[in-house]
Amino acid sequence: MATRNCGSDVGRDMRTCGRGVLGPCLQFVATLLGACASASAFAQTAGTLTLAEGSVELIRGATLYTATQGVRLGDGDILSIDPKGQAQIEFQDGAILNLSQGARAMLTNIASGGRGQSEVAVLSGWAKFTQKKSSKGTQYRYLTPRAEISAGEATAVLNAGDGSTDMYVESGTVRFSEIGRKGVQRIARDAKAGEFIVRRGEQPATVGSRPSAEFVKNMPRHFRDDLPALLDRFNNRRAEPKRDHEVTYAEVEAWLKAGSPIRRNFVKRF
Repeated sequence: MATRNCGSDVGRDMRTCGRGVLGPCLQFVATLLGACASASAFAQTAGTLTLAEGSVELIRGATLYTATQGVRLGDGDILSIDPKGQAQIEFQDGAILNLSQGARAMLTNIASGGRGQSEVAVLSGWAKFTQKKSSKGTQYRYLTPRAEISAGEATAVLNAGDGSTDMYVESGTVRFSEIGRKGVQRIARDAKAGEFIVRRGEQPATVGSRPSAEFVKNMPRHFRDDLPALLDRFNNRRAEPKRDHEVTYAEVEAWLKAGSPIRRNFVKRF
């Protein structure tokens, strides 16, 4: 049986989306999701949702679900967080990612066992990640529309948008690489504990010795504290996501129109 190249389909048809022709886009997305979504994308657990406040939407394959604490997550899963809520994902290696205040993120590639590199795309919103020394050596890469952030043993808070990325490094060291609109990686620099990096549009990133007053004011209040490790509570407990409806074009439009690195990972999930 011939294998359908879904990535090629997306690359060829993506250009027709976002030009005011909503009907064809809806048909395209429905066809793509229905034809390419596969149970193999969720062959193993990548992480566990250990904390959920407010509505947490999960897009898996061609379906949108409501997710609660205890739901296991896999590569390709997309989460959308309530503007007043939060969701915490804990990984097998001990790393923790908390998404808050309307954040949208996708688990693009979570390494399983041993040393490797895991990747999470943060399309927009607030996120805090932490990885302790006791973790198993996995490097985490966080993609935003304007930056690629690589971290090992570190804790940082970031706020991502289409035209900006702000990040405060709470502890450890992370590598901050600028990304242009076409996905080309530009200047890369290391940021250490206490430093605050701001990138706006295509302008070079600036580094400060403390976060801005606006950043601190808007940051989710619970980000001031250490993220709690809750994974052990779910060793023998699991929940299944509740099916809601088939995914619409509007629910994935922002991913389809994102910058090249994020859009490329969105395509890979098929």
